[in-house]
Amino acid sequence: MIPLRHVVMAASVLPHHSIGGMQTVAWDLARALVAGGLEVTVLTAEIPGRDSEFIDAGVAIRALPKTRWRRYGPGWWRATRTAFESGPIERCDLLLSVSAAGFGLLPLRKRIPRVPFVMQAHGTSMGEFVSKWRARSLRSMLTSPRNLAWVAKDMAAYPRFDAIVAVGDRVAQALVTSPTRWAVDPAKVHVIRNGIDTATFRPDPDAGRRVRAELGWDPDLRVVVSASRLHRQKGLSHGLRAFARLAAGRTDLRYLIVGEGPELAALRREAASLRIDRYVHFAGPVGRVAMAAYLNAADVMLFTTTHVEGEPLNVLESLAVGLPAVVSRHLYPGTSPSEQIRRATPTDPAEVAAALRSALALRAPRLSRLPPVYAASATVAQYVALFERLVRERATAGRG
Repeated sequence: MIPLRHVVMAASVLPHHSIGGMQTVAWDLARALVAGGLEVTVLTAEIPGRDSEFIDAGVAIRALPKTRWRRYGPGWWRATRTAFESGPIERCDLLLSVSAAGFGLLPLRKRIPRVPFVMQAHGTSMGEFVSKWRARSLRSMLTSPRNLAWVAKDMAAYPRFDAIVAVGDRVAQALVTSPTRWAVDPAKVHVIRNGIDTATFRPDPDAGRRVRAELGWDPDLRVVVSASRLHRQKGLSHGLRAFARLAAGRTDLRYLIVGEGPELAALRREAASLRIDRYVHFAGPVGRVAMAAYLNAADVMLFTTTHVEGEPLNVLESLAVGLPAVVSRHLYPGTSPSEQIRRATPTDPAEVAAALRSALALRAPRLSRLPPVYAASATVAQYVALFERLVRERATAGRG
């Protein structure tokens, strides 16, 4: 029987390009698979300032020249196929496509019939279309037809994968909802939740005190934190308006915003127009260890996204360090991962401010609130079990 030895991942974006949820999930999985004894090769977009081939944390990275991570296109499809055929194809035991990054490799299935093809789904094109209209941004609405065009591409690709891993229940539900369900076999959909490195994201009061000291903030201040890409769909503007309402007449509140993105300048202007800029600190992009420290410096996480999210890492990371969270009402339409999550309509500043006030009043002991199912060790074990089963099934089918 052919063992699972070498996993090839197609992932257009990694933390080497930009900080964000999808790339963090992909990179953490790659590193964990290597730590578990597997060989992992990642095909990704060109990384400015880095060689086209290098090793990081034991992962072999092939950064494809003249490709961009921000958007798929014919150049990306050609480059991934050429790179795959000229290197790891003969040693590959399983191909993992992070989102649509591996769609260009699907035509090679007949050449390597023993190799299972798996897709890691972080959302659907229809969900992205809905999110852009929910954002109520003219720019988002104008780009939404591109997402509708991708619905047909997705539906052509989905049946060609042996398995589709949904990173949360919300994504799994979207995959089996019209129109996507017409192309997806529900038996191929597997929910493996986003995993959190609980060795990094854990209650650490000392780290939190160090961050506050660096910022010149008194230990008695009450701190709200938001951590995400600074994009219109992430709802930071809604967060600022809610914080302004909460902070009216108070001087004991601070708002810590961690991340980078195209909305930075606009958010700075809005904070100034709301006359809360002296209470708001934009930390910029930070690494994972620093992110854990910033979360430990806060008293509540705020995430007023208008986006249709799967399992937002920022919320899970906040729970892991013991923070209560206030999130958009649509994120958890059913059961939420923790009783410490408060939900509110993101576009209603009064409702969000009330939820923040309630969360700040908890003053619960700083203990991890992350359910064990979200620990990275648990999620990686599920991936390995799925991969090994698919490899066995392919080997058996080949002998038949």
